[in-house]
Amino acid sequence: MAVVAFLASGWLLARGTQSAPAAHRKPAPAPTRGPNKTREPIIDVHLHAYPSDEAIPDIANPANGGKPGVKTGEEHRQAVLAELKKWNVVKGVVSGGSGDRLAAAIRWHEADPDRIIAGAGIRGSADTPLPPLEVLRKGFTNGQLGALGEITAEYAGATLSDPRYEPYLALAEELDIPVNLHTGTGPPGISYDECCRSFRVALGNPILIEDALNRHPKLRVNLMHAGWPFLQETLAVLFEYPQVYADLGAADWLLPRAEFHAYLAALMRAGFGKRILFGSDQMYWPEGIGLAIEGVESAAFLTPAEKRDIFYNNAVRFLKLEPAQGEAKK
Repeated sequence: MAVVAFLASGWLLARGTQSAPAAHRKPAPAPTRGPNKTREPIIDVHLHAYPSDEAIPDIANPANGGKPGVKTGEEHRQAVLAELKKWNVVKGVVSGGSGDRLAAAIRWHEADPDRIIAGAGIRGSADTPLPPLEVLRKGFTNGQLGALGEITAEYAGATLSDPRYEPYLALAEELDIPVNLHTGTGPPGISYDECCRSFRVALGNPILIEDALNRHPKLRVNLMHAGWPFLQETLAVLFEYPQVYADLGAADWLLPRAEFHAYLAALMRAGFGKRILFGSDQMYWPEGIGLAIEGVESAAFLTPAEKRDIFYNNAVRFLKLEPAQGEAKK
């Protein structure tokens, strides 16, 4: 649990929040549209689950200072599901954040199979070894698993182009399974923790996955966290590889709002509005979903049509889903 607490508490100093305690920071503005049954559907491609009996650390949300309000992984699942329903999140891609990552994600899928797509969270470090390939093949073919990732190669001191991930990428390409890759940074000081001594910020640069993309040209890859802060490299990869998308997880509620909007505006200005995905990366805090939604909704430079693409249409295309009733397939 010490490692888990370290990971979460690191966010208290991350993303520009270190300038003032939570109680003294200016609160986020109210959502432009409150949670209600008339909201248009949303797809969240970046959620996390924890083992049912795992204790959830009582650590303040770095965005608003609030505590998780749940004590176990099972309580956390129920609270997150309530948030998904409240905000009309009709689909969510969930990967395990600790412990038995596969079992945690599959538990969520089995509890709400119409809403939850279970992702196979893998790392490849000594304390989180890669699962047997046949376990994933079975999960993908029987429908228990629907995505590969979050792949946290950076925490294992590697990139997606490392040979250790080759058979997993080949499997995803063979079965046409979407791939979700952690990119960008991690909690401050994470490389000093025993869990992640090989972590290096440079390994989160999206440009380093080019070899993998060229070995597997049919892979659908999501750059989680949209590669922040590697903007130019993210733009270059999106430009060169049309099968690559980028989700806004964590950046949309943990970065200072001006920085997040500037980064999002740069992605839009470069013409990638059809390949930006909504993700919350809510971690321990269920309310992170609503905070992330508000982060996108408050971007005044986005048109209503662009917001619909980010919140829904782009994920339908990336995940190869059928659109909800009343939503056009784009």
